[in-house]
Amino acid sequence: MTEYSVFIAMLVSIIVIVKKDIETAFLRVWIPFFLLVPFIFWVHVPLAADYNFMSAAVFPILFSLVRDKAKEIRIGPMEALLLMYVVLRVVADFLGRGYSDAQHYAHYMVSSVIGPFLLGRYIINSRRMDIETARSFVLMFLLLFPVFLYEAKFWVSPIYQLLSPLFPNSYSSVSIRYGIARTAGTFEHPILACIMIVAVYRLHRWLSWQGVWEQTQAGWLGWIQKQLKRFPFDFKYQISIVLIVMALMTISRGPWIGAFAGATLTMVGNAKDRKKWLIIVVVVFLVGGIAGQTALDAYITPKEGEILSDEAQTMLYRKVMIEQYKEFLMAKFWTGWGLTTVPKIQGMESVDNAFFLMALQHGVLAPAMFALIFVYAIISQVKFGLAAAPGQAPIGFTFSGIFLMCFVAFSTVYMGSQTEPMLFLLLGWGESIKNRKEGAENGTGISTAKTPTSFSFRRVLY
Repeated sequence: MTEYSVFIAMLVSIIVIVKKDIETAFLRVWIPFFLLVPFIFWVHVPLAADYNFMSAAVFPILFSLVRDKAKEIRIGPMEALLLMYVVLRVVADFLGRGYSDAQHYAHYMVSSVIGPFLLGRYIINSRRMDIETARSFVLMFLLLFPVFLYEAKFWVSPIYQLLSPLFPNSYSSVSIRYGIARTAGTFEHPILACIMIVAVYRLHRWLSWQGVWEQTQAGWLGWIQKQLKRFPFDFKYQISIVLIVMALMTISRGPWIGAFAGATLTMVGNAKDRKKWLIIVVVVFLVGGIAGQTALDAYITPKEGEILSDEAQTMLYRKVMIEQYKEFLMAKFWTGWGLTTVPKIQGMESVDNAFFLMALQHGVLAPAMFALIFVYAIISQVKFGLAAAPGQAPIGFTFSGIFLMCFVAFSTVYMGSQTEPMLFLLLGWGESIKNRKEGAENGTGISTAKTPTSFSFRRVLY
């Protein structure tokens, strides 16, 4: 019965909505539960569905959002793609596993895909919310830094140690590389943790370009800022160092490569001649991709008598894994096997490619639609960012950089834990900044209609 403690999040969410508003519930309740509590802590409610702390917190917010903003909800290209993606996966899951399991999966899609998208689309609806949301994410990761240090030393997360007695069926694992524990924090897997860190790092850099960190912060961020004054470097550089160290502690190559690609695309937005540099970057990506694939094939192909390194064997595993699982894919090419009923090959139980795993689970149309969402999001955000006035740092390029990083990283790991809700929150957030009517925003997400020169921020997480 202790598993039902997940509904504490729902209760807190309701109380904050009643006493404050849904924006406060989003910032002070949903984001902390989303980032600070692992998804491994969940409860199955008979005749209903499965809930974790995040999904328990999101439903009261969604109910209030739909009740209060139903007239504002519009179906645009991204919304249409999202609906097709969700319907496609739920129907395929019904065909693969039956009604009961598909019903539970539909509940998951509402809480982890549609829900976060709506939060980003209709709650993050102003520049103030852009800044407060990004600040909240940065704050959560600053609070997680000691958790990462603890896990690196003791090989277990202190948050897991604290909550696991309430969830008898939960488990914890550790990944070792070079004799060092790869930290995962509250994100279940080091690669997933690194994806989240890199995404938040990009939001942090956008805040830096807006001059937010030069201001005196309030709440917990203010306390952290005050404590860090005794150390060298400005506050914004201290945050950068913390996030980079956290990413390095995961020892995850896929997100690192994606991070460099995403940073390159993001920096195009800061160039004087964005269109020229965008063309250069696209050409570099195409040439680099071809050269990289050739180098990778040579790296994972042993010469006569050569023994591959552990890193090469890890990369080779993914190539061989896809070749071995192709037979299962072809057997159910269009519908897939179901979310949890994909056949397993002994010794290759881990399918380390989100797109390929999605095809095995729900047919090839599912990853095709998912990739189309990515492509549309990146292109539309780049187009939006190109419209920004010279000298500004367009948030559209920040989002496109995050999406590109995710696209690269998901080819090396499954899409799980907080990464899926985070991605769809950002997709909704990106649509929000493109469709605001409060004033001409010129690709930055910043209204030019009587924009004040200074901003006051409410306290986030006391």
